[in-house]
Amino acid sequence: MSSIHRTGLAIAGAVAALTVTGAMAIEGLSSSQTPGAQTTQQVATDASAAGASLPPEIIYVNPAPTPGTVTITQTAPPVAHVIVPAPAGSDDNGGDHRHGGGNH
Repeated sequence: MSSIHRTGLAIAGAVAALTVTGAMAIEGLSSSQTPGAQTTQQVATDASAAGASLPPEIIYVNPAPTPGTVTITQTAPPVAHVIVPAPAGSDDNGGDHRHGGGNH
């Protein structure tokens, strides 16, 4: 492995380490942020205690209407097939030009 490859690998490793460290710092997962997890858990406990004292709320939802039936009344126009005769004087022995012509 050449020195340029080693240098690139070292830079890539440093960037990856800084990226992971930065993401952890933003999320508050570093070792100095441990009280943050306890605060979140306490807020969740307080919210569940407050919710237990309220009566349940009933919400009625109307069902979606049944879609109507779609009837197609227009049909496709007819297709006209046009057969073009061969020019006068040409002889292809009744064969197909796409396949080499002639009766094989």
